[in-house]
Amino acid sequence: MALLAHRKGLLDELGVLWRLVTRSTRGRTAISLQISIVSMIAVLLGEIWQLPILSLIPITVGALWQANRLANMKIAVTFLVFFTLVIGALYIGAVLTVNNFFATLAVNLLFSFVFFYLGTASSLGLIAVVAGLVLSYLLLTLDTIHDGDTVMRFILYAWLVFLLIGGLLAVVGSVLAPSPRRVLMKQIAERLSLTAQFLSPELRNGKRQRGLTEAVMDTVKEGVSGMMVSLALMGQEGRWAEEDINKLRRAALHSFAVLQLAEQRFCRGQTDGPWPERKIMAELIEEMTACFDLDRLPCEIGTIHGLTDPTLLKMLALLENFTEPLAASELAPPVKEGEEAPKPKKPGFFKPDAFTNAEHIRQAIKGTVSVFFAIVTYKMLNWPGVHTCMITCFIVSMPTMGAVMDKQILRIGGSLLGCSLSMFIITFLMPHMTNVAQLLLSVGAVVFCGAWVKAGDVRISYIGLQIMVGFLLCDLTQPAPVTDLTVPRDRVIGILIGLSISFAVHTLFWPRSAAAGLPEKLKQVDGLLKREVDAVGVERSILQVAQVQEAVAGALQSLRYAMIEPSYIRPPRRILLHYHLWLRQARRRAGLKLLAGDAGGIEGLIGLERILNVPAHEAASRGGENK
Repeated sequence: MALLAHRKGLLDELGVLWRLVTRSTRGRTAISLQISIVSMIAVLLGEIWQLPILSLIPITVGALWQANRLANMKIAVTFLVFFTLVIGALYIGAVLTVNNFFATLAVNLLFSFVFFYLGTASSLGLIAVVAGLVLSYLLLTLDTIHDGDTVMRFILYAWLVFLLIGGLLAVVGSVLAPSPRRVLMKQIAERLSLTAQFLSPELRNGKRQRGLTEAVMDTVKEGVSGMMVSLALMGQEGRWAEEDINKLRRAALHSFAVLQLAEQRFCRGQTDGPWPERKIMAELIEEMTACFDLDRLPCEIGTIHGLTDPTLLKMLALLENFTEPLAASELAPPVKEGEEAPKPKKPGFFKPDAFTNAEHIRQAIKGTVSVFFAIVTYKMLNWPGVHTCMITCFIVSMPTMGAVMDKQILRIGGSLLGCSLSMFIITFLMPHMTNVAQLLLSVGAVVFCGAWVKAGDVRISYIGLQIMVGFLLCDLTQPAPVTDLTVPRDRVIGILIGLSISFAVHTLFWPRSAAAGLPEKLKQVDGLLKREVDAVGVERSILQVAQVQEAVAGALQSLRYAMIEPSYIRPPRRILLHYHLWLRQARRRAGLKLLAGDAGGIEGLIGLERILNVPAHEAASRGGENK
């Protein structure tokens, strides 16, 4: 029975994974096509100019590509400025370390530490990690070149590659990617469409209900932050009227509220009715969804009769003033008489705790030590094909042990898929290719598959990126067609070496459990819940509920990381299960403000003190509970 239960659990997990991969959402196909097209353009330009490190161009563009044109332009400008400085650092490093491996290693480790630190302590994030990865790899490559003219030519070619990446993000991104307004319209339409599908009588199909329920719950957990970012970008673009922005602000909040009401009322085993009323509401929401899909705001809705269900009546009230203007000031917390409203702080380059939180230094040290062992292993083996061990150390370096293990699992899974596709193309398709167009089509097809997964849920998006990385590192190692099957083999071996080094380093040096930050996140959720009770106004209440959902989703992510950690690092499983139970109840209670219209449901939430006040000896015990 235990074996059957384990097998059933595994099948359920595979079923969830499959539904996440195949879930079709608005914009997912479009962004996959955009990344595929820009990757083919990048490969074509690289083949024409016979650029070195050709695979770096589509990999970087695919990793940094954004859903709207303004975000792509911002990323392009930041990339060009920052990587011009990186080229300057590369030139200085090459001058100081020419024909001296130990000097190269020292400079390499110094730059690795700086970029690891910037990756966690600054607003650069992924760009800093990519910069450290690229700079380390280029320094190692230059260490094998002994002619000064060739070294300088290689550095200039590398700069050309970076200029090409920034140019593709800026120019092609402006042409292919939609405006922030169009992205926001799709986000609103997606929430309305899910609500309409969930209210439809066709939901009586149990299998369909399961996948749709998961999609509804996952979308609710996203809250409204993504839509608020699109609104902010609309204002920065300067092309849209203030009234249009204000109308879409209310529409974004109400689309979340309608979906939250449907999830709260009908996702809890109450799917038996009232079916006639649900059908009426579903048809109305489908009409509004069609308007947003056509990139226009819906007109006023007519009078709807025959609704008696309280939840559907609340939905109707939200839909009736769906596109009424809502200024940003109306969402600000109320200010007491005689006090001035606090001015929003502009985010700086460094995070507020960049110079006070020791975790940034520790994380940089762990990443640098991983890179050191990877470089030494790579040089000792004298095996150029396994350079992916150093790349892996940069990619999977994360603040907590659970996050590291999660990234390692996703990296090896995605890389195996990408390398397998590369081996298939090398074996069966490459011998029949006679021109570059056929190579571009094969690259475009695989990149589209990887981009499709990358554009999906956050739990699987990293697999999609690794599919692209694994494939492109195998098939674009040189301008000429690759016909050697040892290339994908070497890439996989290098990845396995890098994963082993990263796991050992993050286990031995300051191992930090993802559960360490859970108490603070639980307190944040509790504070938001209490603040949500006192919220004034429908829109403020909706915003507070959305913030609770986002905070719960972040805590659940950390909890998921903690559950896969070794038992000697994380707290006992029983404590983690208590956290999970409390978060589930908090998520359910958050929606009761919208459903019940009062704070009655929040009173039933288990006190957070009872969850956090665990005796120290229980937290330290690691007996059979962890197994």
